[in-house]
Amino acid sequence: MTENRIRELCRSHSMSQEALGTIINTTQQAVSKMEKDTCAISTDLLISMARYFNVTTDYILGLSDIKRDLSGQIRMNQEMDQCYDIVLRYNNLTDTNKKTLQCLLKRLEQAQLEEGESDIAEEVLKNAEDSHM
Repeated sequence: MTENRIRELCRSHSMSQEALGTIINTTQQAVSKMEKDTCAISTDLLISMARYFNVTTDYILGLSDIKRDLSGQIRMNQEMDQCYDIVLRYNNLTDTNKKTLQCLLKRLEQAQLEEGESDIAEEVLKNAEDSHM
């Protein structure tokens, strides 16, 4: 079950194993092994993934089909409130322009990773940690 959830989360975020590894401070090979369930997931990596993807650890482990607890849902709502204008504007685009924007976003994310700007991922994790305090 773990394999499917980690892979599912990466796919839903258009994220490679290497990118996830960078974000949670491990290697692409370790992510691959976690996806295939050929090694145990350390508590630290499990928590980092849960925080980054804003899901429960139980969801990642396949123990629950509920992605978010109440605090996770509150965080999601706060993030959505901040981006609501962008979502409305996106919804008004034609299908062709939506695809173009998705391509642009993917390329920007790739360029950011190539430039070694994983600082944003670290900041996201830090903000998630701060919100738990």
